[in-house]
Amino acid sequence: MTRRWWRRTARPGPDAVLDQAGPDAVLADQPDPDTVRPDLLAWAQVVDVSRLSDKTVRWAEDYLRRYRRMTLGFSREEGFRLWSVIKTQVSPPPPVGVHPLDVIATVLAVRRKQLGIG
Repeated sequence: MTRRWWRRTARPGPDAVLDQAGPDAVLADQPDPDTVRPDLLAWAQVVDVSRLSDKTVRWAEDYLRRYRRMTLGFSREEGFRLWSVIKTQVSPPPPVGVHPLDVIATVLAVRRKQLGIG
């Protein structure tokens, strides 16, 4: 028996604002998933990660490897716990409203860059 995996896409509601490409277009008010928020980018350029402990770095790397296999509730809980530890070890603190996953990935990328390994 062959299994087929179908990708379902959500259709916009009647009040949705679409761009000029037509009814199957992406909602105009949704950002591109690869777009980095300007405040996160600005923070990444000035953040000091020298106080990150090796334990926190290992935890962050492990979290980024495992979060897709976690339940949503556990992933969120673990992510916010890690985010709260990271924000005490970096300066300045991350921008308000940035998703913990973005903060964790950014901190690791900045640390690798500063160490010359990334």
